[in-house]
Amino acid sequence: MKTTIQSIITLLALSIVLVSCKDQNSIQTYFVDHQELPAFMSYDVAADVVDFSKANLSPDEQKAYQSVDKLDILAYRIKDNNLESYKTELQKAKKVFNNEKYEELMEFKDKGVKVKVSTLGNEDAIDEFLVLASSNEFGFTIVRILGDNMKPEELIKLTDKLQNADIDQAQLKSLTNFFK
Repeated sequence: MKTTIQSIITLLALSIVLVSCKDQNSIQTYFVDHQELPAFMSYDVAADVVDFSKANLSPDEQKAYQSVDKLDILAYRIKDNNLESYKTELQKAKKVFNNEKYEELMEFKDKGVKVKVSTLGNEDAIDEFLVLASSNEFGFTIVRILGDNMKPEELIKLTDKLQNADIDQAQLKSLTNFFK
């Protein structure tokens, strides 16, 4: 009997420790907690949504492209009656981006859209890029770019080649339709 009580107490203590270790301000937790909510749209995009075969990539650019595994997208759309909810959810998303484990890479504004880019990993081997784009007209989108040993300077060079790449519009259609 005494052993059973000790086992139960030990399991209870372990459960409390494990639950308290959950990082409420992680991007993964934010995605999991919000992806099924009706105001949100969640979308996974394989890296092959962009076909660079006609873009004549250099070996370094090819390596940069292969370092990206997938993109996770979570979007919130502003509707007529949810502006306050939008502001609340945007603040939650910003709080996640301010988590000390994410390093801010850049922040800028373009055509009314505020964009914040953060990273997870060290500067030589980034495993995750996080992008938060928000607009008071449309809503906000979080893009989580997952990969192995991604290098920002190489990926930036790769963006110049996007104009010569084929993008699978069918995979992105539901995202663009979501904001209409």
